[in-house]
Amino acid sequence: MRIYINSILIVVLLLVCSNAIEAQRKTENIILITLDGVRIEEMFGGLDLAVIKAATKKGKVEGTALYKTYWAATAEERRAKVMPFFWNVLMKRHGSIAGDRSKGSTVQITNSHRFSYPGYSEILTGQAHDDQIKSNDKLRNPNPTVLEFLRRKLRVGPQKVAAFASWDVIDWIVESKPGTIASNAGYEKYVSPDERIADTNRLQFEARTPWDSVRSDAYTFRFAMSHLRTYKPRVIYIGLGETDDWAHDERYDRVLQTLQLTDNYLKQLWEFLQSSPQYKDRTTILITTDHGRGNTPADWSDHGSDVEGAQYIWLAAIGPDSRLRGEWRDSPTIYQNQIAATASSLLGFDYNEQNPNAGKPITKLY
Repeated sequence: MRIYINSILIVVLLLVCSNAIEAQRKTENIILITLDGVRIEEMFGGLDLAVIKAATKKGKVEGTALYKTYWAATAEERRAKVMPFFWNVLMKRHGSIAGDRSKGSTVQITNSHRFSYPGYSEILTGQAHDDQIKSNDKLRNPNPTVLEFLRRKLRVGPQKVAAFASWDVIDWIVESKPGTIASNAGYEKYVSPDERIADTNRLQFEARTPWDSVRSDAYTFRFAMSHLRTYKPRVIYIGLGETDDWAHDERYDRVLQTLQLTDNYLKQLWEFLQSSPQYKDRTTILITTDHGRGNTPADWSDHGSDVEGAQYIWLAAIGPDSRLRGEWRDSPTIYQNQIAATASSLLGFDYNEQNPNAGKPITKLY
């Protein structure tokens, strides 16, 4: 009898402690950002010398503009040349990043396909669904996403949970039921009361990228920022896509340049959040990628089920509930399918309620 009573007391204490931890959470808003197909090599090491050596047809690599702009002696210096705000401010003062395998940290996808739709769906649903999602075709996601779950749990209107993306297929991935959240992706007009956005709407159709399905990240970012200012959403997903398309075109220079532009977007976003009473010290930012790429000069531009290295990704978290700073070291592997539950947990919700098969929250973050 005494053992039984003691067991009950332990369970009660665990529940009380768990509820106390939840009550102490400061996160009231979530911003999820994806940078399509960004390799761990560039994220943690900046310029990959082997890649530009293989691409340099004439003269010495040291004479190229890319080398002069981005080369430095150490990986830490090189990556900071590409993304100075991310590394020198966000990672040193406000957050942490997992996925540098040279430091004993691995982040891995669980789907077997290693390309975009399965990766985004895994991020947003917490499950691989290999048998259902096998292509990048514009097919409605058959599975409810964490964005739909959070809108329901927060009991807010569709503008309060939003998605903006450069790749047009994202419109089909973020919702299992169209109209559940505010979604804008690809070459799509953004309807807004913000008068400043009219020219941006027009220019996205006039200044097209080389790809029919992917608009410039500049427009996606500006639409998302307009939405943040106008509607002040509790949850927003921003999917930037140019890094993947430039990589497929084997434009390594444009990949690094796009990452540098993205770093400036993160700076603008951060400064806006810090100026807003709703968002300052109340917002967690999660930044990740849908898939990796090959890890050699021969396949750095490619990914897919047969490309070694494409299964490895990274995850950064910046927010008031995370005490971690800088790079994770010597940590157990974490997985792409844990992101949805992590975002939910940070807002105080149990994602297991929607998908018991999803990955569990990454408790090391808080």
